[in-house]
Amino acid sequence: MQNENEHTYDNGFHPKEVVLKPNYKFYNRNPFFLFFAWIILWLTRLWLIVPRFLMGVRTTGRKNKRKVKGAIMISNHIHPLDAFFLVSTFYFQKVYVTMLQSNLGFGIVSKYWRLAAAVPIPTDRHLLRKFNQETEQVLNKKKNILIYAEAALMPYCDHIRNFLPGAFHYAVAYDRPILPCCFTFHKPKGIYKLIRRKKPRIHCNILEPYYITHTDNRKNDIEKAREDVHKIIESYFIAHSDYFYKDGEKIKQEKI
Repeated sequence: MQNENEHTYDNGFHPKEVVLKPNYKFYNRNPFFLFFAWIILWLTRLWLIVPRFLMGVRTTGRKNKRKVKGAIMISNHIHPLDAFFLVSTFYFQKVYVTMLQSNLGFGIVSKYWRLAAAVPIPTDRHLLRKFNQETEQVLNKKKNILIYAEAALMPYCDHIRNFLPGAFHYAVAYDRPILPCCFTFHKPKGIYKLIRRKKPRIHCNILEPYYITHTDNRKNDIEKAREDVHKIIESYFIAHSDYFYKDGEKIKQEKI
């Protein structure tokens, strides 16, 4: 049986092998880097107008993003552009997005991702310790970090997949709130019946913040947060998406 948390999505391009230096800066705060990152950020928001319109992307729950800062954002991973759709709703607020270290191997595209606030998760154990330290510092500076708990991209996935515990480790270890986000699919209406005949419209939904309940057992705290947030996002997806699966079976109310 296929593990849905493994990366099987293939866009035809394959990265070169990447080895990170011991002094690699995961969250680069160099003034020159930040300047060009600011330019890239706004250029990205400008060109995103086109795909957002063509795909009928709509954002709900904007008020919830203003309730927390320095949060771990958790979302389902259903489109190559979903991180851009989600991060671009925060306007002037910096949001980092974690990605595989191997994603640094796509040449100029990877440089663009880095400037657009993508942060590689190192595969080396020693660098992982440095990554964790820098992550804590960034969260303490009230910057949000988007982590895909499903790990793998699965385009237009019609259910919420199993969440891996890594993202929740950071929320528990550094006592940070979690901001659940959910992409849902909707039947095309109006002009989108012509534009999106084969694909549904995508809605980006920012949900109410979730706060960690601490006990003397960190492992249990992580597992509870993982289960609670998964239930929150899955319940929202089932209640609002126009088509979905549950427990491996197609729901009768399917609209697409």
